[in-house]
Amino acid sequence: MAAGGFGAESAPPKPSKSSLPLAALNMRVRRRLSLFLNVKTQVAADWITLAEAMDFEYLEIRQLEARPDPTGSLLEAWQGRPGASVGRLLELLATLGREDVLLELGPSIGAAGWWWLSQMSTCRARSVTSRPSLRSASLQVPIRSA
Repeated sequence: MAAGGFGAESAPPKPSKSSLPLAALNMRVRRRLSLFLNVKTQVAADWITLAEAMDFEYLEIRQLEARPDPTGSLLEAWQGRPGASVGRLLELLATLGREDVLLELGPSIGAAGWWWLSQMSTCRARSVTSRPSLRSASLQVPIRSA
């Protein structure tokens, strides 16, 4: 038996929110986040403050400002940058004092992330088990009659 105990090698490590890519956020969560952050307010951080925390430049922010859903566009643009993750987004929202967003969307973000992870592991399992093997494939060659 291995030092880790029975079945230790077969159980995948439990991922954290910090390792979830931003792609794990479904459209419903993104729309709800936009409802909170698209509104410009003097008392709470909005999408522009979040964009600055994400290290977007002034001109990038100005381009996003012209879009109908700047928060959604911000998330799409940030998704391709190094360090972008669900966990980092949650950290930034906490740093910016948006506890209202975290309380309202936290459970949805967690559920979306875990759903995404389950889908990814299912896809990986299917791609491994559904690959055709030359040894197991039977070739059906039609026989022509002359």
